[in-house]
Amino acid sequence: MKNNVKYLLCAFVLLLFCQQNYAKGRTVHSINDSWQFRFSETCEGNEGWTIVSVPHSWNDKDCLDDVSRYTRGKGWYRRNLYVDKEMASQPLYIYFEGTNQRTEVFVNGQKAGEHIGGYTFFCFDITKFVKEGTNELTVSVDNSHDLNIPPLSADFTFFGGLYRDVSLVSTAPVHVSLSHYASSGVYITTPEVTDKEASVHVKYMLTNSLPEKASMYVESTILSPSGECVTVSKKKVKLQPNQTNQEFADELVVKAPQLWDIETPNQYRLQTRILTSKGEVVDQVVNRFGIRTFSFSAEEGFILNGKKVKLMGTNRHQCYKEKGNALRDEMHVRDIRLLQQMGGNFLRVAHYPQDAMVLAACDRMGIVTSVEIPIIDLITMTEEFSNCCVEMMKEMIYQCFNSPSVCIWTYMNEVMLRPPYNKDKSINKEAYWEYVHSIAEKIENTTREIDPYRYTMLPIHNSLSSYEKPRLTELPKILGINLYNGWYSGTFDGFEKMLDHLHEKYPQTPIIVSEYGADVDARIHSFKPERFDYSVDYGLMYHRHYLPEIIKRDFVVASAVWNLNDFHSEGRQDAVPHINCKGLVTLDRTPKDAYRYYQAMLLKEPYVAIGGCDWVNRTGIADANGIGRYPVQVFSNAQSVTLKVNQGEAEMTAKVENGVATFEVPFKNGLNTLEAEISKNGKKITDFYKLNMNLVPDQPRKFGNFRELNMLLGSNRSFEDRDADLAWMPERAYNEGGWGYVGGKAFRNASNRGSLPASNLDIWGTDQDPIFQTQRRGLQSFKADVPDGDYVIYFYWAELAGGKAEALAYNLGEIKSEEASERMFHVDINGKRILRDLDVEAEVGGRRPMICKIPVSVMNNEGLTIDFIPVKGETMLSAIRILKLD
Repeated sequence: MKNNVKYLLCAFVLLLFCQQNYAKGRTVHSINDSWQFRFSETCEGNEGWTIVSVPHSWNDKDCLDDVSRYTRGKGWYRRNLYVDKEMASQPLYIYFEGTNQRTEVFVNGQKAGEHIGGYTFFCFDITKFVKEGTNELTVSVDNSHDLNIPPLSADFTFFGGLYRDVSLVSTAPVHVSLSHYASSGVYITTPEVTDKEASVHVKYMLTNSLPEKASMYVESTILSPSGECVTVSKKKVKLQPNQTNQEFADELVVKAPQLWDIETPNQYRLQTRILTSKGEVVDQVVNRFGIRTFSFSAEEGFILNGKKVKLMGTNRHQCYKEKGNALRDEMHVRDIRLLQQMGGNFLRVAHYPQDAMVLAACDRMGIVTSVEIPIIDLITMTEEFSNCCVEMMKEMIYQCFNSPSVCIWTYMNEVMLRPPYNKDKSINKEAYWEYVHSIAEKIENTTREIDPYRYTMLPIHNSLSSYEKPRLTELPKILGINLYNGWYSGTFDGFEKMLDHLHEKYPQTPIIVSEYGADVDARIHSFKPERFDYSVDYGLMYHRHYLPEIIKRDFVVASAVWNLNDFHSEGRQDAVPHINCKGLVTLDRTPKDAYRYYQAMLLKEPYVAIGGCDWVNRTGIADANGIGRYPVQVFSNAQSVTLKVNQGEAEMTAKVENGVATFEVPFKNGLNTLEAEISKNGKKITDFYKLNMNLVPDQPRKFGNFRELNMLLGSNRSFEDRDADLAWMPERAYNEGGWGYVGGKAFRNASNRGSLPASNLDIWGTDQDPIFQTQRRGLQSFKADVPDGDYVIYFYWAELAGGKAEALAYNLGEIKSEEASERMFHVDINGKRILRDLDVEAEVGGRRPMICKIPVSVMNNEGLTIDFIPVKGETMLSAIRILKLD
């Protein structure tokens, strides 16, 4: 009988809801189009404005050019805003989902509000500034460096602009507050959860903009994941006049709750309505929430709804190729889908709150999250900076409060990486430590006061004592640690040694590996991978070491690869300038081999994928039979993989170890096909891959079939020029009847920890930097015993001496700049002087590519002998291409 009464009550409430007149209720719509934009100090005048749509950033292009730094300063946006009679008669808000980083809003020339911070939502009540008809809306956004606004410094680009949605919200005079930290105004917790029932505590903020008191009813209706009404509460409230954010609370109970879980991410909906005494609905909001229990401990790990779960996932930055951080909603959602398809169940939303669609997707897909505020690397010892940090934390917590995926609030990433007292001796260490601790303590206490149910995390870098001195390790509930052993410093095994050391010192504290990764340019491969070569293969070695070590340690409750995607970082140069390449997918979201490795290790359903499937243009050396044998890795979670080559011309089976089966594959010249097959759980799964192989005969005159040779000098790397479908091979020395270099030595960049395999300089004027970042110095000759015919020889040069890369904290100052020196030489081909007194720097400038194309006819079996004769300094060559024309 009670269930029938409850059902009839819910049905009546929903029917009443459907019959209401919403003309006076809340309306929300975006105003993303028809903005005018100009980058300038003022908005005066009509010259220089361009039409743009939001999301928009003025750094979407200049973040990738050859000019050092990117545009920082003030940009202006303006548009007409039409307000009809009904909108003009009731409260009107403008709502911003993200601008970077100091924003002022003007309506009809009057300042409506100002917001500080680049990553949280904010809104302003513009009711008193608008009039019926056409209004002028003007917004200034300034991404200039500001010592009192975090982040001050970080390994990512601080894009400027209106880079997320802008909306208008029209409400009744009495409404659920929008002005309480630009949140939903409704905060839901489930403090007690059992199989039989869950208590649901609701706190809501109400605004009364009327000049008199208002007596209203607040009706709370909870709908099940399938949309059925499960409980209703109605409460009378009395509101003070002209007052925002008046706090009220309610308690509800859900019987036999359907829990939010990684496998079944059930979400309830709380429908909050404000009604008059006559039953007229004046405002309504709907908030999704989840019912779940969770805990973190060093002993048991992460427990979700009573079950132990190892959290494995990634970090994520919010930028994309040629768009900066101005992404459409569906692009954010696609990233979360990529994480889910990888088998990940954890996302560290780093280093700042992101688009609302990110957490909504995590809630929907069952991805546990950590969200954080952008205090990174440095702090400023001012009250303004401290207050800004605390305010950002409040905004983030309130705005993300109802998201069931959020289990961790994070702050202060690697804040002791570059303490200012290392350079400025006037700064007292102890005073700085105390100040850093005081900010962290304020943030921690604020967080626990607002949300005592979730956990907190502070990520440190690989220098534990640096965080113990300011007593930062004693504050958060979880310690995050960012480790890059085998990349920025040390060797792979330093990773597990540091984890064990940390656990020994803090045995009761759960640990999250909050960052780990190695830079990978997806165009670079190597069969002799080494640190800082940016090869797919070294990156894979790195992850194949780290992941098993994480899995075997229960006290490591979660881990997050740095990063899901490659992302913009202006200060970086390296193989892909201005991009941090640690992503498991590229800047345009093309998966790398490491992504496929994680799929093999984390997915439960049968999985197989051929490694290097994005490497479609390859080159190598053919033997006397026209075959080139090269390793191919196949990723799988089966016990073994069978690989068929060229429709069964060759077939082989290999055991899977640590997610990978390795084959020595006989390739032929031209088109090759590979088909990998597994059998698991009664299912047969296959993966197919086509590639073009340019095989260069080891003895061209003897074996014939010579078409082209593309070689990188001073390098063990292979490189794929994807714009031209051109494959480059690593260098080799000349042998009789063959081809290769004679003399000299491979240039290796000096560093504090030995030499590095390539220059890290940005080569200006090309996006094929890896071709020019290696070279052979002191080269005497290049010989190729090719058959008679007409050829074109392409010489690739770049002067690297004298170039200086920007110092980054992450590289720990280890890469040394090479002193400038004079370099001049001649180039002879088959005894004929072709280039005299060549000075590459004088010809094109330092750090710029020079490609010299020379036609040559080879006759009388003389082959090609290219001599490099020094005039001043050492000779050098970065790459050579020999193309046969007939």
